[in-house]
Parts: sequence; C-alpha cells; structure tokens
Amino acid sequence: MEITAFDEPINAEKALSWGIVAEVVGDGDGINRAIELIRQVEKGSLSSFAASKKLITDSFNTPFETQLENERNLLSWAADQPDGREGIAAFLEKRRPVFGTP
Repeated sequence: MEITAFDEPINAEKALSWGIVAEVVGDGDGINRAIELIRQVEKGSLSSFAASKKLITDSFNTPFETQLENERNLLSWAADQPDGREGIAAFLEKRRPVFGTP
C-alpha cells in the first residue's frame, strides 16, 4: 500500500529489504550475475524448471483444487522425462544427477 499511496522512488536497498528483489548487485555487474544465474539453472533439470515455472505462474488464476490436479499431472509428466528418470536413478544410486538439455 505504501508504494501505491506515496509513489516514491524505491532504491535498491529498500527494494531488497522489502522483498521486492532477491538480490542487489553493483553497477555494471548485472550482466555477469545474470550469466552466473543462467549457468546455475542450466545445471538443473530444465523440464522440471519449466513445469515449476508454469505451475507458479498459473497458480495466481487457478482454483486450489485445480492447481493440485495440475501439480499431480506435471509431477507425473516431469518424472517421465529423461531428466526425471535421471533424477530418480541418481537418487536411488546415491549420486549427483547429470541432466541433459531438451
């Protein structure tokens, strides 16, 4: 409400303390940090990431029961993808998974 009511500029530190942003980087460091984050995401399962992103985005406009059904469906779908099968195998074999690219 404060943002809407007073329409004042919000500096990086305030945005971070309010939880509007997850991280603040120095001037000129944005591109390098973005590349680091992309590389971190690439190490995980991209199919699971896509499914999670879809579920989060859809959750804002989906009834609770429908959201639960969507989660069940996408969990089954993700487990049947190559990365899902690799993740399950790695867990059972007590090793780190090696995910491929789509």
